[in-house]
Amino acid sequence: MSFERPFFEIGPKNYLRRPELERLARAAGDAARDHGITVILTVPTAMIAPIADLDTGVHVFAQDMALETLGDSFGHVTAESLVDAGAVGVMLNHDANPLSPSELKASIDRASDVGLQTIACAGSEAEALLFAADNPSILLYEPPELIGTHGSRPREWIGRVTASIRAANPGVRAMHAGGVSAPEIARAIMAAGADGTGSTSGILKANDPLEATHNFIAAAREGWNLAHAAQSSDTNNTTKENQK
Repeated sequence: MSFERPFFEIGPKNYLRRPELERLARAAGDAARDHGITVILTVPTAMIAPIADLDTGVHVFAQDMALETLGDSFGHVTAESLVDAGAVGVMLNHDANPLSPSELKASIDRASDVGLQTIACAGSEAEALLFAADNPSILLYEPPELIGTHGSRPREWIGRVTASIRAANPGVRAMHAGGVSAPEIARAIMAAGADGTGSTSGILKANDPLEATHNFIAAAREGWNLAHAAQSSDTNNTTKENQK
């Protein structure tokens, strides 16, 4: 599996009612088009169809998925029902809803069988490498101590962990988050080499969440541009040296 880069994910949990979530989806879709970036909106199961039907341009992900196949289970959300509701992916092993390694692998395989993209969450570098082998679309490395904080300290691990993920599985996209409370943090994460990042509290707790949505997404794109301008410059310099 693969997912288009760069990308930005917003996971509003259960903070928003439908009208607010619809406004967020429209703002995120507008920003995605303005800045040429993939935007993922991870929503509660009951909100998948309403948000997907808006066709704002965001990629609607589910927050959870049961392993059960179609059958006599009751109250469990199957992969097929997510697809039928309009989801294109699902987040798995979130800090608030952890899975065992075997459950995560089975869930990734189950989602893949019906065409769903997956974000697999990892709380340590060891987990990131372990889960990358399970072939999720995106591997989210999010140190638990940063979740819900103002994570402005340097994240020196981004380049190292991203390179390790790519070495383990070149088809997996590397996402880094946790404590992304301001646009400049999103910019720095992307400039450090991440394929994607995301924010929830930074956007939802802003004085104007819709304006914040645009600012975070714009900053993520700026960081991606900085990283790839640097890579392009390094490549050109290497080429010139080899031609001498």
